[in-house]
Amino acid sequence: MANVQLERGYTKIANEIFEEAAKIKLSPTQYRLLFVVWRFTYGFNRKEHIMSLNFLSQATGCDSRQIQRELKRLEERKVIFQRIKSGSYRKISFNKNHDEWVGKTDIGEITIGETNNATSGGNVNETIGEMDNQERNKKISKEKDDNRDKPVPYLEYEKLFGTPSPILAESFIYWIENSQFQEPEEIICETIKRAKLQTPNKPAAYIESILKNLHNLELFSLAAIKEYNAKFDAKVRNKKNGDVPALRDMFDKSKNVNNLLTDEELQEIQAMEEEFPF
Repeated sequence: MANVQLERGYTKIANEIFEEAAKIKLSPTQYRLLFVVWRFTYGFNRKEHIMSLNFLSQATGCDSRQIQRELKRLEERKVIFQRIKSGSYRKISFNKNHDEWVGKTDIGEITIGETNNATSGGNVNETIGEMDNQERNKKISKEKDDNRDKPVPYLEYEKLFGTPSPILAESFIYWIENSQFQEPEEIICETIKRAKLQTPNKPAAYIESILKNLHNLELFSLAAIKEYNAKFDAKVRNKKNGDVPALRDMFDKSKNVNNLLTDEELQEIQAMEEEFPF
């Protein structure tokens, strides 16, 4: 059973916005996008925020191409504003001046394969390329299902550590969109779960550090990272149990009088040992 409490956070929105939003006919996807925009702007007491298509796709479970179309429509109707820098960011803000919104109460939304209620009372059916649209809708539906199955790093962190800071949320977006990780969402969530086991004082910094190390080691797949983690865990267990001596102990002069390694070589071995997961 969900444990929803105001003490865990809430989004402060004027009642007038809800009342006016009920008077404008939007598509289901557009309403979903508004909820996310409100959550990550008003929810953090800010007017705008960077929200990528990939991030919005995860947050809503909708296909990123569909989201791009719906954002454009919301912008055309002056419900939201977008500031886009190609290859860099997409900043979105909500237009609270509802008098500027286009189409409250009387203009329907044209969507693929649906009926649009125009002001004349007639029905405008989007029938062009109907078979193509059916195939497109099937593909979009499949992609939506695939996105729905993906874990959401923001929610995973919120569940284990509380609401992530805006900086951390943007960091998640960076790793998802710009890293070489093959399954970035799964890898981030795996890292978050392992961080919980360590109970670090600064979980955000801990998670960011681990992700950087994994990336630097060129562990780009979830399978490779799980294998690395398993070897690391085995190394830790062996140290605790004393089953396997550390390399530096095996070559330590004080423990082996016949050893001819120099102090510098012992330091190199120690550095290598810290790097290896086994």
